[in-house]
Amino acid sequence: MSRLLFVIFLLVHAGGGFSIRGDAQASEDGVSEVAKREAVTRDSVDVALLPPTTVLYAELTDPTALISLVFDHPLKQKIEALEPYQSAIQSPGYKSFLFGRAMVETQLQMSWREAVEAFLANRVTVAFDVTTNSPVAIVHGKDAASMKLFSEKLLEFAKLTPNADQIRESEYRGIPVYKIQNVLYGVSDDRMIITNQPDLGREVIDRKLDQGASLLDNPRFDSAWQTRPTDALAWAFADVEVLRAAARKPFEDRINNPVLELLVGGIQSVLAKSAYATAALKGNAEAVSLSLGTPFKADWVPEYREYYFGVDATGRGPAVPEIEETLFEMSTFRDFSEMWLRAGDLFNADVNDGFAQADANLGTLFAGRDFGEEILGSFESEVAVLATRQDFSQLLPRPTLKLPALGAVFQLKQPEKMTRELRRIFQSLIGFLNVVGAMNGQNQLELDMEKLDQNAELVTSSFVPEAGEEESTDAELIFNFSPSIGFSGDRFVIASSASLARELVQAKSDGPSATADNTNGILHANVLQEVLSDNREQLVSQNMLEDGNSREEAEAVIGLLVQVVGYFEAMSIRLTPSDDLLEAELQVRVAP
Repeated sequence: MSRLLFVIFLLVHAGGGFSIRGDAQASEDGVSEVAKREAVTRDSVDVALLPPTTVLYAELTDPTALISLVFDHPLKQKIEALEPYQSAIQSPGYKSFLFGRAMVETQLQMSWREAVEAFLANRVTVAFDVTTNSPVAIVHGKDAASMKLFSEKLLEFAKLTPNADQIRESEYRGIPVYKIQNVLYGVSDDRMIITNQPDLGREVIDRKLDQGASLLDNPRFDSAWQTRPTDALAWAFADVEVLRAAARKPFEDRINNPVLELLVGGIQSVLAKSAYATAALKGNAEAVSLSLGTPFKADWVPEYREYYFGVDATGRGPAVPEIEETLFEMSTFRDFSEMWLRAGDLFNADVNDGFAQADANLGTLFAGRDFGEEILGSFESEVAVLATRQDFSQLLPRPTLKLPALGAVFQLKQPEKMTRELRRIFQSLIGFLNVVGAMNGQNQLELDMEKLDQNAELVTSSFVPEAGEEESTDAELIFNFSPSIGFSGDRFVIASSASLARELVQAKSDGPSATADNTNGILHANVLQEVLSDNREQLVSQNMLEDGNSREEAEAVIGLLVQVVGYFEAMSIRLTPSDDLLEAELQVRVAP
């Protein structure tokens, strides 16, 4: 069986899938439901072969473009030039793979890439049927002759395995069908069908010959199909309505985890109402993106989750200040006060007990003020979060491990009142930390104030080094931090370093005040590469300790990591609600 799987891997290395052919009759008037179905069928005939009870559907819409993207991408040459890659292709395992590949090329009388492109020439479809509880795959190859050749060679290779006596050959409605252990496959014209369930295979063949009811008759699939991008390399559909009825637990409204609630709470409410979900993969030499979408209505979100999208789902993240050497930035809309106050509706009793305890402790820390209503409630719902590379070249003591600085920008509802309150609260917090730190023998924090201009000020703190360590270049981790806050009009800034707080307070606001997204984040690879380089020696030492590598080996591993990060430009994510669609997109951009 292992040899058979190896052969199948060789044949479908670029991605597996299976299919057969079915043609539809054109409608006379061109506008009826039958005509619409026929139009879809002409574009993706494999959909017409799947049962209406298909709950998961995925296709490689343009396998040729995807193969070209993988084989011809400029990044491929960079990866092949890496020392680990060169070592890997000299390994016995890879040489065995090359031998097997050469054998397949000889048998097929075509090169490896030609074989992959011929096998996956048109469309690849994979689906899961809920009635038979089985998957089916359909591969639309180059032509009937090519698919017949692949079928024959696959059978020949299977007969060379120790389990050759378990191969079964039969026929269904004139189409040869082969069973190799638990896998059945058959070829009709330029398509191959593969499944592990005979009944499902027969259903697919019946639709090919008789054109019966199919996935095209599922109204949820039809609605999803209308949103399918024409330039997608791959596209997928999930029948959420059926999945929700079959598996209720994943769609329960309570997540009971405050962090997950902030991240996906609103999405959970939408999935509890939406009929389907889709995914689309797009790509070119510059970027690859994965988009997830589902129908959306603002009134699907209950009142206790308005904190997530805002009233009528109009909440949008703010513009992020432009700061040099920004590693990560995120703009989001979240009404933290409303979430805190609605904890009773969002979480179970155990989580709410934790909220009650935290509320009591925070009330003491914030001079008796209610944390949810008076502290969190003093901020608008838009928040920007940043992480930036810190420059320690002119700073002493200098920490051994150099961490990025973190900062957040809020907008105050009542700046005249809250500026004084927050300043006092911050000073009290530093005092409290000093008391606790003194009891534990930790460095003390020293407070300072700085007036930047008429409307801007900073309240900073910094750790006081021990005597004799003022000019240390291998100081403790805490010297990455100088907790600070800042004010400028209605802008309130909190940061892990005084320098970042200063930059955020002074940053200009010339552009639009809000983004087009509920949440939008981006990680900049060039700055990440610099942060890794800043800590190269520490990463090498850690690799030596944890993996037992020699210094030379550890330096090679960390050097490879830094080099590969430099191949990319950025990774971004966004969440965007519109009138009828909720879309999330993850994109990775390659460096020029």
